Amino acid sequence: MPPGPTQTVIVGPNTPWAVQVDLWMTPYGFLREAANNTSTVTSKSVSGKKYTVVTFTAPNKAKVNGYIDANNMVDRVETWVDTPMLGDTLIEADYSNYKDFGGVKFPTTIEVKEGAYPILDVNVADVKPNAPAAFQGNPTGVPPTPPTTSEKLADGVYLILPAYAALAVDFKDYIVIVEGPQSEERASAIIAEAKKDIPNKPIKYVVNTHGHFDHSGGLRTFVAEGATIITHQQNKAYFAKILTLPHKLNPDREEQNKKKVSIETMTDKKVLTDGNQVIELHRLQGSNHNDGLLVAYLPKEKILVEADAFNPPNQANAPPNPVNANNINLKQNLDRLKLDVETIIPIHYPADGRKVSIAEFQRTMGKTD
Repeated sequence: MPPGPTQTVIVGPNTPWAVQVDLWMTPYGFLREAANNTSTVTSKSVSGKKYTVVTFTAPNKAKVNGYIDANNMVDRVETWVDTPMLGDTLIEADYSNYKDFGGVKFPTTIEVKEGAYPILDVNVADVKPNAPAAFQGNPTGVPPTPPTTSEKLADGVYLILPAYAALAVDFKDYIVIVEGPQSEERASAIIAEAKKDIPNKPIKYVVNTHGHFDHSGGLRTFVAEGATIITHQQNKAYFAKILTLPHKLNPDREEQNKKKVSIETMTDKKVLTDGNQVIELHRLQGSNHNDGLLVAYLPKEKILVEADAFNPPNQANAPPNPVNANNINLKQNLDRLKLDVETIIPIHYPADGRKVSIAEFQRTMGKTD
């Protein structure tokens, strides 16, 4: 059986904390950083088991606690990180069943939780201490972000790139943004670009295609801007809860402004219009990606904005991606709704920035029904 995928992370002085934290949470990473920082030591009993608890402060000003058992093994490490959607979030790593590997004791059972939800459960079969490694690529672990740009697609309609893409639409008295993705940084860039393209108007609505965090991570920034979120009704209670969670570790605009969260919902269809500009919002029925997955359709311009239903290849000369269930579902819904589409705006926009036509989608689909 071929070896599985590998992941290499190189930590340097400029590596973001979000990348470093996974290494600080390991037993050896914790012990190294506890020695390099001003640490305090206390005693604590948890479920009848006595621990020596070593605590220091991380670069994000959150406490890092390491629980060391009677055998001087690191049993647990916990800290708090900021996430765009959940705010101050507890990260817990539990280590057990230590074994000796070439003179180094290492846990063979690793369980990690984020916000009380399991995100990693690993059984370690082998450890090679001090094995040589060849490092390649970006030492920060995070690729640089290209500058934000916009392109006028039609009167009052602007495509904001790079991916994740967003659409800014000029209504009589306000702006509508389709998608508030990723983070405060990305949302702020979208807002600034939209106001440059459409000056002197407020952003009244931000349309959320679905609840996955990469597509909703910027919603708090739009709330701080005073915008109302339009989303499928299944998301309302969840968004109303998590968009008000505290962000004390890394206060964002919403933490500072404390704007009231405003949410409008829809089921299968909603139309936004000022008598001239029109945006139709439709739910993709039968989607296996997300039951509340929305697309935005501009009937005059024949533009469709969609997320994760069709992700074209990054380069125009690349072979089409294999047809998948999401592509088939999109075609079925376009046929059902009888939408006359000429241009597709994938939120996951191709890296070459090309215009994606309905013809490209049809070529991808081939003769698949």
